Amino acid sequence: MKEIDDALNALINVIKSTKEYNQYQTLLKKVKNEPELYGRICDYRRKSLALQLSDNENFIQENNNLQNEFADLLNIGLSNEYFAAEHQYCVMIRKIQECYLEEISIETDFLEVLRLGDQQAEALVVRQQ
Repeated sequence: MKEIDDALNALINVIKSTKEYNQYQTLLKKVKNEPELYGRICDYRRKSLALQLSDNENFIQENNNLQNEFADLLNIGLSNEYFAAEHQYCVMIRKIQECYLEEISIETDFLEVLRLGDQQAEALVVRQQ
C-alpha cells in the first residue's frame, strides 16, 4: 500500500504543478476576494449541477433559463476567466479519471438498475469497455 500512497502523492504533486491547477487556484482566490461575485458564481454552479443531475424532461429549456438568469456573469471578465479555468482543470481531472477507469478494471455490473414505468424498461448500465 505504501507504493500506492507514494504514487498517489506523486500524482497530486504533478497536478499541483500544472498550469490548469494553478490558474484555477489563482482565479478562485481572486473570485473569493469579491464576496458578491463569488456568491453569484456559487449560486450558478449549484443550480447548474442540480439541473445536470436531474431527470428534467425540459432540460434544454431549463438550461436556457439558467443561462439567461446568470448571463451577467459572462460579461464580467473575472467570472468568465474563472469559468474557463475551472473548465480546463475539470477536463484534466476527467482525463485522469478516464485513464484510471480504462486501465484498472473493477466489476461494475452490480450498478445496473432497472426501472419499469409507463410500459418502458429503462436501464442505467455502467460498464467497463
